[in-house]
Formats: sequence, C-alpha cells, structure tokens
Amino acid sequence: MTTAPENIYPWLLLEIGTEEIPARFLPHAIERLKELSEALFSEYRIPCGRLRAYGTPRRLVLISELAPSQIENEKEVWGPPVSVAFDTDGNPTKAAEAFARSTGIEVFQLERREKGKGFYLFAQVKEASNSTVGLLPELLPKIILALNFPKSMRWGNSEMRFARPIHWILAMYQNERVKFEIEGIKSKALTRGHRFLSPAAFEVKEDRAYINLLRNNLVVVDPDERKKMILEGALKLTESVDGVLVEDDALLTHVVFLVEYPLPVLGTFDPEYLSLPEELLITVMKDHQKYFAVRGNDRRLTNHFIVVGNTRSDNADVVKKGAEKVLRARFEDARFYFKSDRKTTIAERQEKLKSVTFHAKLGTVHEKALRIASIARFIAEKCSPSKAAEAECAALICKNDLVAGVVFEFPELQGVMASYYAAETAEYSAEAVHALREQYLPAFSGDHTPETDLGAVLSLADKFDNVASFFMIGLSPSGTEDPFALRRQVIGIIAILSQIDCNLRVADILEKALQAYPGCDKAKIIDDVLKFFEQRLDPLLQSHGYAYDIVAAVIGFVRTEPVSSMRARADALVELKKTDGYESFLQLIRRVNNIAPKRPMPEVRAELFVQDEEKILWSEFLLAKPSIDAAVAAAKYAQAIEIIKTLASPVNIFFDKVLVMDKDETMKENRLALIQALQETAFSVADFSKLA
Repeated sequence: MTTAPENIYPWLLLEIGTEEIPARFLPHAIERLKELSEALFSEYRIPCGRLRAYGTPRRLVLISELAPSQIENEKEVWGPPVSVAFDTDGNPTKAAEAFARSTGIEVFQLERREKGKGFYLFAQVKEASNSTVGLLPELLPKIILALNFPKSMRWGNSEMRFARPIHWILAMYQNERVKFEIEGIKSKALTRGHRFLSPAAFEVKEDRAYINLLRNNLVVVDPDERKKMILEGALKLTESVDGVLVEDDALLTHVVFLVEYPLPVLGTFDPEYLSLPEELLITVMKDHQKYFAVRGNDRRLTNHFIVVGNTRSDNADVVKKGAEKVLRARFEDARFYFKSDRKTTIAERQEKLKSVTFHAKLGTVHEKALRIASIARFIAEKCSPSKAAEAECAALICKNDLVAGVVFEFPELQGVMASYYAAETAEYSAEAVHALREQYLPAFSGDHTPETDLGAVLSLADKFDNVASFFMIGLSPSGTEDPFALRRQVIGIIAILSQIDCNLRVADILEKALQAYPGCDKAKIIDDVLKFFEQRLDPLLQSHGYAYDIVAAVIGFVRTEPVSSMRARADALVELKKTDGYESFLQLIRRVNNIAPKRPMPEVRAELFVQDEEKILWSEFLLAKPSIDAAVAAAKYAQAIEIIKTLASPVNIFFDKVLVMDKDETMKENRLALIQALQETAFSVADFSKLA
C-alpha cells in the first residue's frame, strides 16, 4: 500500500452503527477493518496516509487519509498464442481481435513476445487514474460486507450477515457524504451519541471534528483513550482507600469494549465475605460481574472493588449502589456453595466420582484419578523418590472438587478448590495442598509452569493420561479440530519437562500411562504420540529463536532422550555455527554420513586393519569415544562437539588414503563398520546431516 505523510490527503470517515456487539468480538473486528481497508486501498491504487480503526459496543469506525485519485498504472497483459491469433495467411483471427478490444489497442499495435515454448500476443495497458470520490461507493460496501465475526446473524429480510443488526452507516469523504446502500440501509452524514445519554441522530458537518463531536455526545470512540480513562480513574479511586488495583489485562480489554463512556466507580462489600477463599471472590468479581478486585498494601484482598459504568460522573452513586447489590447476591451464592461443600468429606466426594463419566470409552473420573495416581507415582519415583507416596495420595484426590458445588458454579476454580478442601483435613502436606492448585498449569500459551515438584508431577501425570488415553481411542487432533486440547497439553508437558531436573523420557511415561489399557497397540500409539510431540516441538523451538536446521537436527531426540536435552543440544549447535571451523566440520560430518551404512553392521575387528591410516583412526576413536559419551551423558554437548573435532585430521587422512569400498568384502565391511561407529557416536549429539 502506498502511504504518505499525515494530513496531506483528505479524510475518509466510515462509521458502521449497530446494536451492541459482544465485547469479545471487537478487538478482532477492529484489526480486520484496518487490514481490509489497507488491502482494498492498495488494490484500487489509492495512496493513503494515516489509517486508524476504532470500535465501541455500538460502532466500528474507519478514519483514513486518502489521495483524491488513483495512481496511474501500466500493466502487462498476455494474450493468445500467435499461432491461434493469426491464420496461415497472417490475418488476425477472432481471438486476436477480441484480445485487442479488451486492451483498447489496435491489432497491429500488439506485440509478440516469447513465453515458455512459444510466442504470444502481448500488450502494455495503461490504467486510467479515476477519482477516489467515484470509487468509494463501490469500495466501502466491500469493506463492510467482508467483515467477519466468530458468530454472525441475519435480521429482518436481509441476506447480509453481521455481528449484530446494522442501524446506520456514516460515510464521508472531503466533508461530503459518500452515497451507497447496503440491504436497504443508506449511508448518510449522520451519527448517534451514547445510547441512553445522547440517543438522537445528529449531522457530522466536518469529518475532522468527528471524534470530538462524539466525545461531546458521551462516546469515546478510541479504545486506547477509554482504557486510559479506566486505568487512571481506577488508580485514583484505589489510592483513596490505600489500596492497589488487581490489574488484569484480559479483564481490562473486555471492559474497554463493554462501554462507550467509561466511568470507574469505587464500591464496597461486607467484610464478612473476606472469609471466603480470595480466588472465589475474585472469580465472582472478574468473570461474572467484570469488576476489578482491590488489594491492600499488605497484598491481602480488601472489601473494595472497581466497577466501570457506561455513564456520566453524576450517575456514579447509581452505578455504585447497583453494583454492590448485585455483588452481594453473587457472594451469597458463592458462600452457600462453599458452606455446602465443606459439609461433604473428601471420601464422600471420591465416592461420587465413581458415577461421573470422564469419557464413554475411558471410564469414570474416579478411574481417571487412579490412572493419574499411578503415573504420578512413576514420575515421582524417577524424579523425587522421597515424594512418590505423597504424589500418589495427592493425585488420588486431585479431581475431588469436580463434584463440589463451587466448581459446578465456577468451573475455572477446579484445582484451586481441591486445595482448599484438602487443607481443611490436615491429612496432606502443605506442598501436596499447593500441588492440587497447580495440576492444570500451564493452562494456556504463555502461562507459568508449576512452582513445586509435586505440582509438576501432578500436572504431567494428568496431561500424559489425557494424551495417551485419547490417542488410544483414536481421538487425536486432526486439522484444526482438537476438542480435548491435546495440542495445548503437549505444549504444557514440553514446558514442564524442559524445566525440571529429571532424566525421564516421554516414551517412558507414555509406556506407563498405557499400562492402564491392556491389549492396546502400545508401539503404534507411542509412535503416533511421539510424532505429535515432534510437530509441537518444531514451532516451539523456532519461536525461541532457533534456526529451522538446528531444530531439525535435535527434534528427533524427543523419541530417545529427555525433553530437557533439546534446548541444550540446540544451544551447542548455535555456538558451533559461530566458530570459524564450522564449514569444514560440517563437510567432514557429511563425508562420514554419506558413506555410513544404514543397515546394522558387525563389530569392528581391529585385527583386520592393514593400513596405518585406519589403525590410527580406530585408535584415536577409541580414545575419544568414552569422553564423548561422558559429555553427552552429562548434557555437555558443546564439550562433546569439541572432542569430535579432534578426530577431523585422522578422518580426513583416512578418506584420502584408504579405499573403503575394497574388493575384499571382509575388509570393506570392517571399514564400513568403523565409519558407522564414528557416525553413531557423533550423531549422539545431534543429527548433523540436517544442518545447513
């Protein structure tokens, strides 16, 4: 798209007025409006300066500086083959005449150019520069009709689909109305203010005054400005009570798109509710009411909150009283569920899990908990042997809260409530209690991993059970379909295994997880899951800045080595690439790899060597191999590479002086076995053949 300095072109103003669009739709819609506009302006060859897209619950807005006319353009047009365009006497055929008409050029002016294996008619066509005013009635409806949403609807007799019914369209260029019509809605130079405080339509006479005009009618069209108003107002209010706003970016973004004229208001609730778990209180405020919680300077939750009204400051008291009344009712419900849950023992809830189906083909949630406990003990025995029994006990009750009233009403608190109920029994250690709330971590991309060893064990056990079980019944992700979020869970497994100090392979844990399903094809399932891990590891490692060839060189080790070794190997290759001798090292490795047999070879027999060069190479290799193996075992891959480099000279001399493919079959096989031993030892660090 051709751009120009700000303020050198006239303004285009487009506003699509609607019924209230869901807040979650708006960020994407605004970005899409901007992208579509930029693409169409470029397609129509209209230079544009600054382009902005805004949105509120009741409108999507585009403001762009657009040149008054298109850029002139000359395009190349290919026509029919010359053999088709002219008959045997050289007269133009209908094909040539039609091509000439389409380009506006006389037949005799058409060029003949070679393309591929023949000659074709060719023309350079000048595209005229049309006025932007004349193009906008065609262009703007295309932008509107191309907008898409997660869910859309029709209304009345309209065939058009949009997030919510469109009530008006404001379209202006150079302070004049742009006339067009979509599904009976005619564009006008009219807009509307706040739905309740300034509902009447009014004329926009000057496009550059639009934003201030709306602000005067209690609509702040710029989301960034609304965000600033909310934050600044909320911070002042919390400071007035010596509090600190519990900031939440997702909540803030959502609230920004709930209102057109934000008014932060400080509310309070009865301090007696602070006896409830703070996560429960915050969840009620955040997820159900879209309120911001407030902490004191001691980081404890206070009985204050911030609600963002969609009104003027003189209505603050009304907003406050209404919010407090609704929140009181919500907190009463939460307290009722929490009190009811505490009357039920963990053992009673465990019994209830036996009647809750996890999946029709995978049994009950109680059976799932037994599987998790078995996997958790296995992992803990390998990583933290002293905590194996504790991990198993915690895993047995980790799904206990799924039949609790609080979690039924607030599903986002699963795990958290399990930890509260376990803490009340005094039967579980503090770490086990904390691990219960960490069992679902990381819950989303970018989320943190468990802080405790037991939390990591529980999370891994749960995720491995999910992955192994759903692959076992043939419900692996396909295309964009991933109903059981297995991609996210594998990424979570990788994140945890990359951080913990544990020499545990993915295949080992899968083997343990599949013991719950006697008779299943373990080998195939494990192979399928490992392929899935490789697919997830590839973009994950590249997102950490590793080049594609380095990723390819290490990714296969997920099948045989701990996940934690992937990045360590990749780091060693990054350093290798920085060295002066990288190219010669790579050349040497390729030389070995190209001739190394892919079939199993017999052991090397030193007594069959006849030339000094092969004897020396074998001797040097035997000296180096234990050090290479030890470095690899200690995850000191850079050190292993340096030792491999010491073999460069004897390897090169060997290839220069020794005929590997000797006529003597025994001698040839022995030399190939030597080369294979070299290759296998070097490739225990990385698949160097993948490096570029």
